Amino acid sequence: MISQADLLIGSIIHRVAQLIRTRIDEEVRPHGLTRLSWLAASHVDQAPGLTLSDLAARLELGNATTGKLIDRMVAAGWVDRRASDSDRRAQVLMPTAKGSGAVEELRPVGARLREHILVDLTAEERALLEALLMRIKARLDAMAE
Repeated sequence: MISQADLLIGSIIHRVAQLIRTRIDEEVRPHGLTRLSWLAASHVDQAPGLTLSDLAARLELGNATTGKLIDRMVAAGWVDRRASDSDRRAQVLMPTAKGSGAVEELRPVGARLREHILVDLTAEERALLEALLMRIKARLDAMAE
């Protein structure tokens, strides 16, 4: 049986994540992006030539979901999709000027959001929170394998 304490921690983590996602979406929407498309554009900008599968793994999404996201992003000019030089079956994702510009423009927005979200925590508390959440994530990832 699941205890009240177990339900509470899961509910709190879920609600905090939901509030963070909503806040990020509100900040990036005026730039024509969503939180997920901003994250995808950032990954492509940082690692040009990613395959769709590489990006899906980084976003922790399935290939079909990532493919639909990329279809929308290509149509909007945020990223470009090209045939791979090394594997004719694969396509690689490349940043566009529009996408790279948005990633650069949103860099201070991300920093401001991070500070706003964590303002009540000391540097030590921030580090501890991140370490604890990463430990929980690692355990859950291992259980899923």
